[in-house]
Amino acid sequence: MTTTKIPVRTYELDSFGHVNNATYLQYFEVARCEWLRDAGLPFPEIQRAGIQIVISDAAVKYLTPAFYTDELSITCACESATGASVTFTYTVDCEHRGVRIATGSTKGVCIDGLTGKPRRWPDAFRAIFCP
Repeated sequence: MTTTKIPVRTYELDSFGHVNNATYLQYFEVARCEWLRDAGLPFPEIQRAGIQIVISDAAVKYLTPAFYTDELSITCACESATGASVTFTYTVDCEHRGVRIATGSTKGVCIDGLTGKPRRWPDAFRAIFCP
């Protein structure tokens, strides 16, 4: 599990002054990249292995709005991994207001970097995803 802190930036707001709903997927990506780096799989390592992680499914449950003055804590955890996919879960909290902002998940599929076709994770990757 990795927690990443992100301050809300003005360009992430919608016309109502809330963080735009699509922005949460970007927050999830930042948290997922940090999780992978902390787990020993930074993106350059993934690329060197000749694979890509392509998001095939994403879900967000919005609980309460986030605003410009908020600093958000996005926690990412690996929920499960199969032969060719991995599912991450996320929580988005605003600690200074003491509220949970959102929860969500993404499913990533292992794709061969040359053929673009799904393939199994290398053994070393599977061991990192779900030890």
